[in-house]
Amino acid sequence: MRALITGGFGFIGSHLTRHLLDKGWGVTVVDLEGAAPCVALPMEKLTVINGPYYAPEVIAQCSGEIDVCFHLASSVGPALSNEKIVFDIETNLIGTVSLLDALSPKQIRRFVYISSGGTVYGTVPSVPISEDQHGFPTCSYGIVKKAVEYYLHLYSKIYGMRYNVIRLANPYGVGQRLNYNQGAIANFIGKIINNVPLEIWGDGSVIRDYIYIDDVVRAIVAAAESDAENEIFNVGSGVGLSLNQIVKILRDDFQLPFEVKYQASRNVDVPVNILDITKALAKLNWRPEVDVKSGIEATLTWARGQ
Repeated sequence: MRALITGGFGFIGSHLTRHLLDKGWGVTVVDLEGAAPCVALPMEKLTVINGPYYAPEVIAQCSGEIDVCFHLASSVGPALSNEKIVFDIETNLIGTVSLLDALSPKQIRRFVYISSGGTVYGTVPSVPISEDQHGFPTCSYGIVKKAVEYYLHLYSKIYGMRYNVIRLANPYGVGQRLNYNQGAIANFIGKIINNVPLEIWGDGSVIRDYIYIDDVVRAIVAAAESDAENEIFNVGSGVGLSLNQIVKILRDDFQLPFEVKYQASRNVDVPVNILDITKALAKLNWRPEVDVKSGIEATLTWARGQ
């Protein structure tokens, strides 16, 4: 099998690339010039296309022989997307549709799109959130992700594009950037190691669904290999934890000393997001295996060695 992975040197992409190589896949990675993988990879086994995935000259290079496209790359994250709405649309919406245009004549086996279970639903009346619940995203990032899902459905009708969508919860784990503002667990661990106070937006009651990177990768690969197609799957732990609970785990279970500073809440943060993963359990023959304490322990051990 041959894979094209956009964002293949990012946190999720690096782990996915390594996993596919271990399974004997041929892998082509698309990522920015100068980007380095988040985990060690046998670079001699990879084909690398340098540049933003949405650039026409890069898309033109993506039309080689591939079986599965894993589309992970994004030019902007949720927190900043409302400040860069036009850029978000031009790169992540139009760019993704341009990629679909390039790949649709090839009748690839599967297009696996990494959407966002944390942003496409917005504020909903009840949790856990199933795939058929509809809300209004509170950020451009979520709106664009949802729009791409609609275009995938359209391309399946027009061109027979076979796809699966992963609406991903909050991934964390070994290799995640510790100095980045996306990813609470890695962000907290990085600040604790560097003796910097933790910053929490709001009162810490915001609840999220955290899923360890190994479980994420297994779900993504299952979406490529499963007989299920043209489906949307929530992928998370199915368990909600508040930021204050994460803080308590870090203090009580790992005996870590640190200070917490609470800041004003952000408009992009919905109060609760917990995903109903029943559909993925049933159709992907997948289930999360790493509990949050084990995942934090693995991430902390890795981070201390950096």
